Amino acid sequence: MINRVYAAIRKVSSSKTRAKLSQIAFRYSGKPYVKRIKKDSTLSNPSNSQGTLIFSIDFEMAWAFRFSKRKVDPLKMAQLERSHVPILVTLFEHYDIQVTWATVGHLFLESCKKGDHDWMSRIPYFDDHWKFAAGDWFDHDPYSNYMLNNAWYAPDLIERILNSKVEHEFGCHTFSHIDCSDKNCPPMVLDDELKACVDVASRWGIGLKSFVFPGGTAGNYAILRKHKFGIYRKNDKYDLAYPYLDKENMIVTLSTSSFGRGYDWSADEYITRFVKMIDKAIKTKTAAHIWLHPSVDRWTLDNVIPAVLKYAAEQRDKGLLWIGTMGQIADHINGRSS
Repeated sequence: MINRVYAAIRKVSSSKTRAKLSQIAFRYSGKPYVKRIKKDSTLSNPSNSQGTLIFSIDFEMAWAFRFSKRKVDPLKMAQLERSHVPILVTLFEHYDIQVTWATVGHLFLESCKKGDHDWMSRIPYFDDHWKFAAGDWFDHDPYSNYMLNNAWYAPDLIERILNSKVEHEFGCHTFSHIDCSDKNCPPMVLDDELKACVDVASRWGIGLKSFVFPGGTAGNYAILRKHKFGIYRKNDKYDLAYPYLDKENMIVTLSTSSFGRGYDWSADEYITRFVKMIDKAIKTKTAAHIWLHPSVDRWTLDNVIPAVLKYAAEQRDKGLLWIGTMGQIADHINGRSS
């Protein structure tokens, strides 16, 4: 009842009022909320730490924004990602933190030509999370190469991530950033998207086992399982939980929060919220999963993310917090690592 009233008030409030309401709710509502999962009593957080922290990055370039209802310029967003990826790689190196780069499959390509993707089933028109109402799903693909159209291909950035001093994980974010929901995505569409992703990643010697739904459009879980994905990130009304098995025997890691300046708050306000999430994961022996887009605003990149990484690394170095990738926590739960 309280949540419904809160949502109704937010819906008719100004941005400034919503920002204040969000502050009040976070401070006094008990957030971040913990989902209690019955787990094997022999299973603990990796390295016998009290809490777990996962970072993932939705690496999309122009693919995410071509049908965006936010009316942003896909090419400008792609260039933001191009300029921010090296900064992020350096930041994570500095704090010795591994992350999962949930990567749109097309970015692994150095080039492509017209007809290369014709074998793939197309998603039907829809007007939901994004607006796709006309033409072919791949109409925006320049069918070129990364030297001429670097908003749509990113082999150079993938090389930079692979060459990092920190060993990151590459996860899957579909081949062309589709809506994966059962309502908008026929199973054969996701099936073909994942075939394309697995194939192009394998050319780099990369095996994909972690999945992030574009825009949180969760669905078609059986298709994920068919392609041997073992873990995925999911939105939920809860914020923290020890990763748990779903009906398809895949591991679910709940999305806790994302980096980004949604409101005109101070850096300290944002940092305090993320610190509280990490502290509560430690206190409740659960996992926090914080994510971002490389197109995150520069203010957040400079003023918030470094402070949060520093705090997380300090808790790790005290033995209180394990930090790792989606794939690593899945391996731990499946008994393939310590």
